[in-house]
Amino acid sequence: MINLRYHIVSLVAVFLALAIGVIAGTTVINDQVVKALERSDKTLRNALKSQQDENGALKSTLSVLNTWGAAIARTVEKDELRGRTVVLVVSNGVDGKTISSVEDALSLAGATRGGVITFSARWNLRDDPTRQQLGQLLGLGQSARASDIASQGAERFAARLQSPGDPNAPGDLLQGLAQAGFIQISDQTGGTFPPSGTSIVWLSSGIPNPSPPDTLFSLPVLRALAGHVPVAVAEPMGSADSLSDQIHGDAMLTRAVATVDHVDTIPGVASLIAGLHDVSSGLPAPHFGTRRSATAVAPTP
Repeated sequence: MINLRYHIVSLVAVFLALAIGVIAGTTVINDQVVKALERSDKTLRNALKSQQDENGALKSTLSVLNTWGAAIARTVEKDELRGRTVVLVVSNGVDGKTISSVEDALSLAGATRGGVITFSARWNLRDDPTRQQLGQLLGLGQSARASDIASQGAERFAARLQSPGDPNAPGDLLQGLAQAGFIQISDQTGGTFPPSGTSIVWLSSGIPNPSPPDTLFSLPVLRALAGHVPVAVAEPMGSADSLSDQIHGDAMLTRAVATVDHVDTIPGVASLIAGLHDVSSGLPAPHFGTRRSATAVAPTP
């Protein structure tokens, strides 16, 4: 008969064998996993290095193209607007770098900068107090609808841009809008504003639900100005809300208002100067950019 000691020894031997098997198996598996991870790591490192090399080459190429493009742009821009005064009208949210690039290009083109009108986010008229305040400024009363306020505001704003006056005079529309925080006026040259014979560059942010709204305000203002004041509209590349596309879809505006849909690029800034030059000279409005409705990427030297 098999005694208890034999059973104990047998059980210990079985568990010991299982433990050895588990340890041995785990060691083999871990070694395979480690080798697979090492191979994956090597592959990823090689791919990363290849991508970094490619990015470096592209950056070098881009630097060369930007340098070359800037030189070409300067020849296109230089003195194109000499003797003309230009006022910037800037929607809320336009990048400061873009504004600076446009201002520098206007100076290179010989234009006199007549000032900047910048819209605030209040033009979206999202709340009742804002609507009521603008309605009162326009003489429409507190119960006026947002659509009526925007359309009346567009009509009066366009009329004021065509009538040089003192923005600091009591009752002046621009003064009222500025004091209520709907616009900001900066870089004025003094005297009447805007100066007589002014051309306008309208910078759109291209963001969704822009301020002021395109349909209710910007487009009506541009229609009122078309044929009376030379206007060029510009927006950044890839705009989610393209004012340029809406202008191209309007038979009157597309003939009178120049557009640039990539003003945040070197070719775009040069295109803006060329477009404003053409409409200020009484030529048909050109449409530069990369969107489908544009007629050329940029002017040729």
